[in-house]
Amino acid sequence: MEVRADSEMIVLDAGSGIRPLGVALDNEFGTQPIKLSLLITHAHWDHIQGLPFFKPAYNRKNEIRILGFDGAGAGFKEIMAEPMRAPFFPIAMRELSGKIDISRLSEMTFSLGKVQVRAIFVNHPGVCAGYRLFTSAGSIAFLPDHEPYEFFLHSARGNKISPEQAKKTAADGHEALVQFLHGSDILILDAQYTDEEYQRHIGWGHAPVSSAVALALDAEVHKLLLFHHDPGHDDQMVD
Repeated sequence: MEVRADSEMIVLDAGSGIRPLGVALDNEFGTQPIKLSLLITHAHWDHIQGLPFFKPAYNRKNEIRILGFDGAGAGFKEIMAEPMRAPFFPIAMRELSGKIDISRLSEMTFSLGKVQVRAIFVNHPGVCAGYRLFTSAGSIAFLPDHEPYEFFLHSARGNKISPEQAKKTAADGHEALVQFLHGSDILILDAQYTDEEYQRHIGWGHAPVSSAVALALDAEVHKLLLFHHDPGHDDQMVD
């Protein structure tokens, strides 16, 4: 996902789609340098596996700043270097020709140039963030992986928590998310399953379409874009 606003180029996550994006950027900019920020929501493979194949990272004229939060049991820099570590890949992160800066996020509000960014941790296995970008043209919220709090609470996994505590934590999490998203011009949101499919995948960290729509309505967003479609769904199913 690429956003251009207020003289900034911001890429959200680095799954397989970042490879064709890199080719397109390389063709567009030619001999001109590419300067961009890459925001990572979390370290699951489908959100970082495209980075080793991102063509602009291999050209010394380009500047790429990669930002994200520490994961469960691992620092952010370590996480981003892992896919390019032997024996998984022949070129290490430190050997890339481009100017690569990996920055660990510690604040939930920060700026990329004139674009203000707010972050929130969402309901997904491990450490997973959502982002909202505030630009001069409006705000864009990006939550590619999120399971409705009312159906499953991932933070309660492995913790001794009473049903009453879990219910309150879930309600508080949902309300905080509604406030975070409120009034977004565009919301890009996890909607992996149909309602029927979701009943077989509760606890997997993803949402049914109806819950995505309900959250968007609660938060009074202006436009909802359904995202993270199930890999088993073809174009006809998605339509």
